[in-house]
Amino acid sequence: MKRVFLVFLAIFAALYVGAEATLKRPKNDGIVRLRWATDANPARKVQTDLFHKLHPNIEVTVDPGLGGDQTKLIVQCATGTGPDIVDVYDEQQMVALVEAGVLLDLTPYARRMGFDPSKTYPAIKNGLMVGGRQYRYPCNVWANCVVYNKRVFDDHGVPYPKPNWTYRDFIETARRIRNTPSKSGQKHIVVANFSNQWFYDDLLVGYGGRFFTPDGLTCLLDSKEAIAAMKLYHDLMYVHGAIPTAAETATMSGQGGWGSSGLTWFSTGRAAMIFIGRWYIIQLPSYPDLKGWLGAVRLPRIDGRPSTGVTDTRAAGINVKSPYRKEALLFLQYLASPQYSKVIVDDGDSLPPNPALARTGKDLANKIVPDPAFHQPFIDAMRDAHPLDVSPFVDDGLVMRWLKEHIEKVENNVMRPEDAMHALAAQINQLIRVNLERRPDLQRKYEQVTGRPYTQDWWRRYQKPQGAPPPL
Repeated sequence: MKRVFLVFLAIFAALYVGAEATLKRPKNDGIVRLRWATDANPARKVQTDLFHKLHPNIEVTVDPGLGGDQTKLIVQCATGTGPDIVDVYDEQQMVALVEAGVLLDLTPYARRMGFDPSKTYPAIKNGLMVGGRQYRYPCNVWANCVVYNKRVFDDHGVPYPKPNWTYRDFIETARRIRNTPSKSGQKHIVVANFSNQWFYDDLLVGYGGRFFTPDGLTCLLDSKEAIAAMKLYHDLMYVHGAIPTAAETATMSGQGGWGSSGLTWFSTGRAAMIFIGRWYIIQLPSYPDLKGWLGAVRLPRIDGRPSTGVTDTRAAGINVKSPYRKEALLFLQYLASPQYSKVIVDDGDSLPPNPALARTGKDLANKIVPDPAFHQPFIDAMRDAHPLDVSPFVDDGLVMRWLKEHIEKVENNVMRPEDAMHALAAQINQLIRVNLERRPDLQRKYEQVTGRPYTQDWWRRYQKPQGAPPPL
């Protein structure tokens, strides 16, 4: 028995020595190393390399391991093992991280260091704040426009889209492309529908609709604006033939030459238009046949309303427990700098966070698309864009998943647009009621928002009576 013990002791000692020999230890070279929880986009290396060049004593490494897992992030930060810089993808996530004590209040530093809300686009300012305090700053900002292939328009003898066009104009353009034989003999679809949810969101904002009442207690996706947006989306498929139907999409996806997504359809010259952000041009080096043939115009507008759509941002905050706050603050300062802006401009990754560095299309011209006229509509779109509103009483990710499910029901003609939106709003309103019944923290928030004591029948005052909601 003693021999067995000695053998195991020797094995343990050997393994320990081996582990010690291979263990990566922090380098004692005077360089501060920051972890940045973000996506694994290859552009991040360019961005971090430039920061290191500007600050040789600081290195930033990308940590994509969290993958948007908010619970894991909170646990890591609470135990002192979290990243130093954290990408926060929406307002609701930011509020949750602030309430969990994860994010550093940037307000005392941001104005002095030049990355306060006045240094970004007015449309997204409120989305950086909680209770009047700033907790993040954008890494990039976007709003959709219509990118079109001039070669396809020329092939069908159809004029290019004009600024200030309406959805009536868009439908007429779609009709002409669909009904006019091409000179080349090729067949083209009108719009490569890259994201059905983004398409609907832009229509909703275009109609002046929103997801919730300002207090977040009632879903408005059954409003006349929301229903009108879904009806137009349906009609663009089944009445006007501007967007492929679900059946047409499945057929095209099954044909190898068409690829499997709207992004591929447009990039390979099979579609006349795509509704998308400036970030699309990151794809262009892989599709040299498109060089010199792209134009851009703002989204069509609803009659009697200006052109508008959704804006959003990927924005970075700082872990309040980071031992390197000073260096992390320098990274946020870098995001508002001309140097970082040039990286965004050159690689085409949407718009730079600081609008002072993207005043005209000329500021955004790059080697990928040197024509300033292409870039100007994206700047103009940001001026009139609106962020999607969220409710603190329901999970935004679940709302978006349910919305996508109902869009797909409309796409497949399983539900009429009005029925889909009434059912969706009822489902979300029911979940808000259930959440408030079960969670004291939301009951306290209700009292803060309304100035009224919480009661079990609160919803009678705020949510209109409906039929029995679908089961959760």
